[in-house]
Amino acid sequence: MRVLQLCHKTPYPPSDGGSIAMHQITEGLLEKGFSVKVLALDPSRKKNGQKVIPDPYFSRTRFESHPVDTRVKPLDAFLNLFTKNSYNLQRFYDRKVEKRLEQILKEETFDIIQLEGLYLTPYIPVIRQNSGASLLYRSHNIEHFIWERMAAACANPLKKRYLKLLAARLRKFEMEVIHKVDGLVAISPIDLEFFNRHGFSRPSSVIPAGMPPFDLPSSLPQAEPNTVFHLGSMDWRPNQEGVEWFLEKVWPLVIREKPELRFFLAGKSMPERFYRYESDTVQVVGQVPDALEFILSKKVMVVPLLSGGGMRVKIVEGMAAKKVIVSTVIGAEGIECRHKENILVAANAREMAENILLCFDQAEVAEKIGENAREFAVKNYAMQPIMDNLMKFYKGFYSD
Repeated sequence: MRVLQLCHKTPYPPSDGGSIAMHQITEGLLEKGFSVKVLALDPSRKKNGQKVIPDPYFSRTRFESHPVDTRVKPLDAFLNLFTKNSYNLQRFYDRKVEKRLEQILKEETFDIIQLEGLYLTPYIPVIRQNSGASLLYRSHNIEHFIWERMAAACANPLKKRYLKLLAARLRKFEMEVIHKVDGLVAISPIDLEFFNRHGFSRPSSVIPAGMPPFDLPSSLPQAEPNTVFHLGSMDWRPNQEGVEWFLEKVWPLVIREKPELRFFLAGKSMPERFYRYESDTVQVVGQVPDALEFILSKKVMVVPLLSGGGMRVKIVEGMAAKKVIVSTVIGAEGIECRHKENILVAANAREMAENILLCFDQAEVAEKIGENAREFAVKNYAMQPIMDNLMKFYKGFYSD
């Protein structure tokens, strides 16, 4: 079976939740003997981004990346107000990418074309005009949820109104586009239930992001005492929003009770403004060379999301590393975990602070939650059964 995988950003190296989720599918398909071509947008705008991709990944996937300038431009954003289009999606459309995609589809035949996320859907018309392949949409998030939640949390009246407009346009497009594909690959049961409730009746399947394929060492390295951390891609607006809320509303409550604790903020593309939070109890690390090594070196992982959708791959990664994770309700969405069994979930700043303090006041309880988390991740998010389910779904669109 021949698969064209279209990615909204470069999936290699798999360093954040989105790239991990895409890369796992690529690797799984290759292991199953599929022919896979990866075509990715590159928001970093690197003209020769594919040249830094090493073999064998580069040659096995016949990888291509194409620079796309997705930066928010004030003039473009203003002019978009006078249209009915979604500015969120408009930023990911590029005429040169469309022409290259058209060329590929005329030169090659594919059985399945998988769109990795909503931001690839502006290319549906050129796909339909040039290919008879089954077109599948992999929903990484329900995107308009993110913008609706950001609008709800925004205090600035003008910005709030603008975010509401963006969310409304994105919702309209998202509800229309699901009826333009042949099948839906949802990343969580919550997402699939939402689309079904809004009229999606074509073939669908829940294919979550899996556990990163690593085995823990028989003797885990000793984590630094009194440490709390967050690890996530800091060019994603929900992460920025959530971390700011955590540092301003949650962390002061924590260190008032335990001033000896230290918080480490790590992730790629760290905005400069976060360095102003550095203090005796806060260290901004930025991008780390080895995510697993960093996770294992710290005690308690926090996921303070206030908006978002889909599922947080970093939670599964943290669980697989036997970490006790303290998350907001939204952060834990899409993962069928249980409070105080394999995760700690908080509904507000006070509860999040209390859950963090519990991890240090009741170390045995925290350790047990971490052990349960590892067991939960291995049982529910191992890649082999996930890929088996995807294969079964694909076979519904293809026969020898």
